[in-house]
Amino acid sequence: MFGIGSTELLVILVVALVVLGPKSLATISRSLGKAMGEFRRVSTDFQRTLNAEAAQEEEEARRKKAAEKAAKVAAEAEAAKADRLERSASGETAATEPAPTPETPVADAAPSTAAPRPEAAAEAAASPASSGPSASSPADSPLAAALAKTRAEAEAVAQQNGEAAPAAENGGKA
Repeated sequence: MFGIGSTELLVILVVALVVLGPKSLATISRSLGKAMGEFRRVSTDFQRTLNAEAAQEEEEARRKKAAEKAAKVAAEAEAAKADRLERSASGETAATEPAPTPETPVADAAPSTAAPRPEAAAEAAASPASSGPSASSPADSPLAAALAKTRAEAEAVAQQNGEAAPAAENGGKA
């Protein structure tokens, strides 16, 4: 306790007994014990308050970090979306970009850096401008096959309904 040995404590108690007397020594020791107990309660309460405030600050820091991370992921998703829109507007197809898997979020999908094939560029130059960005897709791609199937179905429906201009002739507008 305070660096006082047992013999030194015994000497202090004997001196206090002689100076103060047995009755007042009992009341003083009782009040000293109460004061020590109160001091311990106050110090424990103070320590708990400090720990609670530190935990609250850590929680706020975690929430802020999580919010920043969510904002970063959202910004990356928006950038990827804008990149895809820009590529589709410039004539590149979605077939050149890897599709996101369930394990990989859209924001984490890396954009493709592969250059368009020369055949696709030649097809785009040879096709009319009204056919849109889908004209630059390779003929053997699944996107081109699905597009051709959809066009054929649209033309068949247009012929059944007796419409004058199928979708391919008027730039894809019905």
